[in-house]
Amino acid sequence: MRRSIPRSGLAAAAGLAVFALLTGCATAGDAAGGGDSDPVELAEGEPGEPEDTEITVAIPFPDITMYSMYVLATDLGYYEEEGLSVEVITADNVTAAVASGSADIGVESTGTVIEAIRGGVEVDLVSGHYCRQNFDFAVQPEIESVEDLEGSAIVLAGTPGDPAEFQRARVLAEEGWDLEGVNVEVVYPGPGSESWTEFFVNDRITLQPFYGDDRPALEEAGAEFPVEALRNWANDVMVAGSGYVEENPNTLVRFLRATLKAVEFMTAPAPGEIPENADEVLDIYEANDFDVSGLRGSDSPWVLDGHLACQNLYFDTEAWDTTVETQELQPIEFDEAQLVYLEKAQELLGLDNSGPETLPYP
Repeated sequence: MRRSIPRSGLAAAAGLAVFALLTGCATAGDAAGGGDSDPVELAEGEPGEPEDTEITVAIPFPDITMYSMYVLATDLGYYEEEGLSVEVITADNVTAAVASGSADIGVESTGTVIEAIRGGVEVDLVSGHYCRQNFDFAVQPEIESVEDLEGSAIVLAGTPGDPAEFQRARVLAEEGWDLEGVNVEVVYPGPGSESWTEFFVNDRITLQPFYGDDRPALEEAGAEFPVEALRNWANDVMVAGSGYVEENPNTLVRFLRATLKAVEFMTAPAPGEIPENADEVLDIYEANDFDVSGLRGSDSPWVLDGHLACQNLYFDTEAWDTTVETQELQPIEFDEAQLVYLEKAQELLGLDNSGPETLPYP
């Protein structure tokens, strides 16, 4: 497979260069995930007053799935109940934004966070975000088998270096669409799936991964969907600057508790079932300027992408190790002490940190 970066992907590539500058001076021995931190002691019962009441959350692109739990927790009053206000921003490089203090908490793909920690970026992995990954692929209507992709351009990831590219190629192979030996050009239109879909509907690519909100446009373009698969692999995670974590333990517990409530509201009665609060959730999204017209009236259990979530925001060593394996990263140990704030928030809501159940899909 050949790889090239269209002009529209250059800004994202520049973000990767920033990451390289931040991590280039670190040595392997500096990796924050490679050793055990001193244990953090949190008080019994309710957390104390929040140290920081105005939180900035950075996400990598303005996608409704990225925003969802934070918009819901704000509009449903969960953050206000904790004495917090939350602003969500987008950042080309989330880990750099969090490490520099431009954002307090960030959402980034698990593999990217692992590599940042390995490189010495001073961030802590404080929680899961989405605990499952859907591997759904669209192809142009004339593509009936992987051999038909020969000589065409495809998308596996938005930006070069995204470890998710390896996972997607792996799942395609497992599902009978092995790209090994097929002459295709892998292109990188940009980090958001809407840019991949734009390439698709303009006949610039023959295959792309897609998410639920991409499907209406792809169906209108006549796409076929040969692979729709779900894996219990950590999708993305929440991180905070190491210094911020040390200075704001009560804020973190309160923030995570409110966010857990939002996830429960979004996924109720349970991930994989038709969401009982779908209409109210879509009303909130629409009030926050998201176009949800394509989602209205859907009777699909996947309408809110809640099947990607664990109601307990699960993450642990197994999730870390699975990411390392499936994204073909160099092994590095995970420091579970970073999860103490998540575990406290879970405890306050009567939750544990059990991993995701396998759901029927699609």
